[in-house]
Amino acid sequence: MFGFLRRKDDWVVEEQPEPQPFEITEEFRARVEKAVTSLNAHIERLNNKYRDMLARSREYFNRTVEALQAKDDAKAKLYASEIAEIKKLAGIVLHSQLVLLQVKIRLESILELGEALTLLKPLATLLENVAEEISYVTPEASEHLRSLMVMIDDFMATAGVYVEPSSEKMPEFSEEASFILEEARKIAAEKVRETFPEAPRLTDVEKAVYEYVLGANIEELDLETCANALSLDPETVSNILKNLHEKGLIQLEFAETT
Repeated sequence: MFGFLRRKDDWVVEEQPEPQPFEITEEFRARVEKAVTSLNAHIERLNNKYRDMLARSREYFNRTVEALQAKDDAKAKLYASEIAEIKKLAGIVLHSQLVLLQVKIRLESILELGEALTLLKPLATLLENVAEEISYVTPEASEHLRSLMVMIDDFMATAGVYVEPSSEKMPEFSEEASFILEEARKIAAEKVRETFPEAPRLTDVEKAVYEYVLGANIEELDLETCANALSLDPETVSNILKNLHEKGLIQLEFAETT
């Protein structure tokens, strides 16, 4: 079964009790397959939502650049703030998608391998967490996931898995669910950092060099001339130009030396 790998005690694997096989009835299989189909649909919707957010953030990035070129700082800050908000919501969407994928893997493993039904126990908690988290982004998806939680509870009742009612969660249940949620959160945060554009923000010195480049309206920039005009040393100007290039505000092409 694929899923999140857990590091514990310097990679010493703790002994776990062998999963207990169980008989999968046609009714149980049909219910699980229905849940997997529903999960696939939710995962795809969240994937589409994430792509839409990525496209929107890139659009706002371009608008931020245009605003900076027009020396409209107020508008540039507005677009930069919007990018930051989209990135935050995208992290929630991606985290939710990863958790749902883990739930789907669990359900498929139960059908394919006949693993212990106790694997079902963390799933309701995971779905509850996702439903709560995603309600801020897509409320309708949250409602559908709550219906899926009822379906999971049904599985457990049908298969005879009993969870003792208590104000506190079972330790292994709570620990496992928390681990899955935390690992998904780390992966989501890393992917958002790698995928989403960083809104360009300029220091005062970077802004001075950028405005000089825009105002010069020339194909080739002489470092000495720019440095003298701004009372900076050429090395500082060179580093700032590289920063502006990395932020997507200018395109640098270095002249060949003979």
